[in-house]
Amino acid sequence: MTNFLTTQLKKAYHYLFEYNTDKLSIYSQFNGKILARISYAILHKNFILITFQDGSHEIGQISKRISIGRFVLRDIDKKILRIVDIDDIFRVDL
Repeated sequence: MTNFLTTQLKKAYHYLFEYNTDKLSIYSQFNGKILARISYAILHKNFILITFQDGSHEIGQISKRISIGRFVLRDIDKKILRIVDIDDIFRVDL
């Protein structure tokens, strides 16, 4: 019984207090990872969260690829279209 409790406490401690570097938003992603996630979102029509270099956020769908580093982002309300340059993106989360 004590072995079970100690393993459960260790799991809870690691879940609550260990850092997961993939979830930290203080680290930017390199352009290859950003392009891979954007390409995945285009193919599967997923909504993405884009964090820009200035700290602002945008949630939407990538509807079209204009060039290698530019995309059309449709807002979550599907009313506003925005052209996004890959150099302005800090990180992309699916």
